[in-house]
Amino acid sequence: MVRELRIKNLALIEDVAIEFEDGFSVFTGETGAGKSILIGAIGLLLGERASSELVRSGADEAEVSGVFELKEPKKRLAALLLENNVPFDDGTLILRRNVSVNNKNRIYVNQVPLPLSALKKIGDALVDFHGQHEHQSLLNPETAWIIIDSLHGVDAVKREYDAFHACYRQASDTLEAHDRKAADLLQKRDVIEFQYNEINNLAPRDDEDAALEEELKMLTSVAQRIQCVSAIDAVLTDPDASLGRQVESIRKSLETLSRFDASVNQWIADVKNASSVFSELESFCGAYLEKTRGGADPGRIESINTRLAKIQRLRKKYNCSCGQLTQKMNELKRDLDALDNAGADRSLLEKDLNDSLKRCTETGAKLSAARRRFGAAFDAKVTACMETLGFSGGLWRTDFVSYAEPQPQGFEQSVFLVRTNPGEQVLPLVKIASGGEISRLMLAIKTVLAEQDDIPVLIFDEIDTGIGGLLAKEVARSLVALSASHQLLCISHLHQIASQADHHYHVFKETRDGRTVTGVTKLSGKEKVDEIARMLGGETAIARKHAEELLRKK
Repeated sequence: MVRELRIKNLALIEDVAIEFEDGFSVFTGETGAGKSILIGAIGLLLGERASSELVRSGADEAEVSGVFELKEPKKRLAALLLENNVPFDDGTLILRRNVSVNNKNRIYVNQVPLPLSALKKIGDALVDFHGQHEHQSLLNPETAWIIIDSLHGVDAVKREYDAFHACYRQASDTLEAHDRKAADLLQKRDVIEFQYNEINNLAPRDDEDAALEEELKMLTSVAQRIQCVSAIDAVLTDPDASLGRQVESIRKSLETLSRFDASVNQWIADVKNASSVFSELESFCGAYLEKTRGGADPGRIESINTRLAKIQRLRKKYNCSCGQLTQKMNELKRDLDALDNAGADRSLLEKDLNDSLKRCTETGAKLSAARRRFGAAFDAKVTACMETLGFSGGLWRTDFVSYAEPQPQGFEQSVFLVRTNPGEQVLPLVKIASGGEISRLMLAIKTVLAEQDDIPVLIFDEIDTGIGGLLAKEVARSLVALSASHQLLCISHLHQIASQADHHYHVFKETRDGRTVTGVTKLSGKEKVDEIARMLGGETAIARKHAEELLRKK
């Protein structure tokens, strides 16, 4: 339920805060008092487009905010809040919208900034707005099938159809993707085969290029390496200047010295290690020179250079590492196998599609039958309500436009047709109904759907346009009945409707500090009587007595 509406610097409204309660609330006031501004403010909060012209003269921006109290959001609203990462922990939803003079909009839902499109979806799930306004869901082409599919007896079949249609859609998409890929691969088959053979014939191993480069570096440096090792070996084996012998001589001298001075013992171990190192190094140099005595094999060097060149060319061509060339080859092989098996794979996918289409078609037929059966009962009830709401001789009918292929909504599109006056043609609702008529038609629908409708707040803007007398009483009676299951906000010019409301708000215009402002106040007791008397035509004793009587009979 909406608990509070706050409007700042919007047209003639400077600062208005309205608190709401459950049940039926009515707004009344003189023509031009600002009721349309109030409706416009609510529209902004529900996602309608804004203009900088709405900002009150002298202000930088206008602001509209609303506090909604929900025990538990319905499925559609809960999904929207989750989709937009809007927290909802304490049962309160706060919508706020700022419109600046430079046409910039800021929108927040529970302090989360959102785009206008998201606000509109959330607004549609919170409030159903009907009347002389563009926020009229009844004129939305989707509304017909949403209403029909919400009927008891249809809703369960629709959920079943949705599941089968999702399977059908997935199977169809998978087959289409397979065909696209097969056609693309077929067009590139020669290229794929060439690339596969090119890599397969080379058969590169993981990190082979690094191993070959290391081997090549060894082979092409034989002369330099022999020279270095020979120089080391010469120093180690020189009978006159042998490092090994010099170190050994130092060791013996240290051992002799240690008999007289124990502090030199630490050096003896280090010198022994050095002696061992030089001995091992001498052996290594001898073996190394023996191994490299034959020099590098020119044929092997050429072979390595040739293979490295091939690997480097393929790496550059396919923009990958040596190891990834094998991965690329395997991918190409899978593509070739896919081409060879395309026919068999397609047969399996086609079977899946046909099976899912069959299930979808069977359930779609059940859905169509349920829509027609329960839709006819719905039409009869709406037509009966229309009779009491001023559409004498009127008719409500749901038609279905069939589709050859399964669609998300089934095998047909629901369309609402209406006849508002005797003798007229039954035509699509959007072509013949006026704003006031749409409000009353929606009132009839909401009355029929009262127990299963999941939009908590209904707003009717001037639902009484063009009616009066007994018809106004019937409209008032329908509104009172509907308010048992919904919170109703209604703007009215008729005392018959205003006198039946649970809560009465007066919209007025006054001058403050030389400027015209619109205000809203909640009436009680004598104030209600005064306003109803005004609506009856004046503040005479007779009008007041009649007003008091109307309020007593409420």
